[in-house]
Amino acid sequence: MKYRFAVMDDESGLTVGFCRDVVGLTGDIMVETYEKVMFEQFVFNEEFIRNIAKTKQSISNLYIAILDDEEKVIGSYYFHLPESYIIHKQNYNKQNFHLELTGMFETKPSSVELRLWEFLKGTQPHENNIWHTFSKEERSGWLNVTRIYSASNHFARPDKRGEVYTLEGENISDFTTFFIALGEAINGPGGYFGFSLDSISDCLYGGFGALGPFTIDWKNAHYFLERFEEEWDQEKRCYEFSSQQYFMDLLTILVSGDVTVNFSSN
Repeated sequence: MKYRFAVMDDESGLTVGFCRDVVGLTGDIMVETYEKVMFEQFVFNEEFIRNIAKTKQSISNLYIAILDDEEKVIGSYYFHLPESYIIHKQNYNKQNFHLELTGMFETKPSSVELRLWEFLKGTQPHENNIWHTFSKEERSGWLNVTRIYSASNHFARPDKRGEVYTLEGENISDFTTFFIALGEAINGPGGYFGFSLDSISDCLYGGFGALGPFTIDWKNAHYFLERFEEEWDQEKRCYEFSSQQYFMDLLTILVSGDVTVNFSSN
């Protein structure tokens, strides 16, 4: 039986157990002031049981991890328990039971995000540009999914220098699609290289697949320049600066990170 999710203990780093499904993962089931999650067909991990038999018999905070088709962790969401969950000995050998916990998510995934994780679960890489046909909500969800995916699979990624990365401007209509396209250009399908000004600045320090000097060849950038103000207004950004200022700040950060940005039109 394949498991789709894992529960991981924050303190020990061990996997508590596995389950087939998680009900309430979007934080939509409330018990008073807390969010309730239900782990269906849950089974304890034997290594964790051996560990707590020697050390402790409870968990306080955990990660709800998403597994790929090979049952490897590809992303996770932090879940805080207001009271420790005590694991009684009579539960050790339970198989496929229904585990319920209440607590608070640090960041709740949207239903859109949960659907989009399916694209990253396969053992074979998915195709480039699958996000082009996504709705605006799906694109925002996809950017967050790739961010979490990168954080969960960030194992000393080597940084390339001197590369040229091409962005196809027809597909870039706002800053969300810019960051999606840049992440994919640098790190391939499902790739990530920032989601905001602060995060792209962090990426340029290294460890995210590219380090300056490198070049971004932004083809047909006029598509973006014609549309980004309208998109910015529709998003009703709560910033003290304009879309033009955001764009100039983005270019400044890139240049300061030894990145050359070329604009071209076909």
